[in-house]
Amino acid sequence: MNWKKCTLYKNTFSTDKLNNQIPTGEEAVLETRCRFTPWTDEEIALEGREVTRKEQKYAIPIPKSRFPECDKAQIKDVGIVEIKEITDLSPRWTVIRIKGYKK
Repeated sequence: MNWKKCTLYKNTFSTDKLNNQIPTGEEAVLETRCRFTPWTDEEIALEGREVTRKEQKYAIPIPKSRFPECDKAQIKDVGIVEIKEITDLSPRWTVIRIKGYKK
């Protein structure tokens, strides 16, 4: 298996005088590893080729019950990307679906 270094980030906010939330950056919540997971034929049929071409899936060896709340992931050779969906594959795995293109 080809594992890549993965850092998960959560967006941070502050509030102004009117109690509006202002984005201030990202905070690293977990450093782990992940591996690319290809789309199945059924997923391609359900989602459509346009979605599967623009999004990727990565498996992370952490159960969903211990998975931190996060908004972005930094994956080696991919960069910082937005997490679109988190899928529970308990008891051993969590899959993140990210917006990005395979190189």
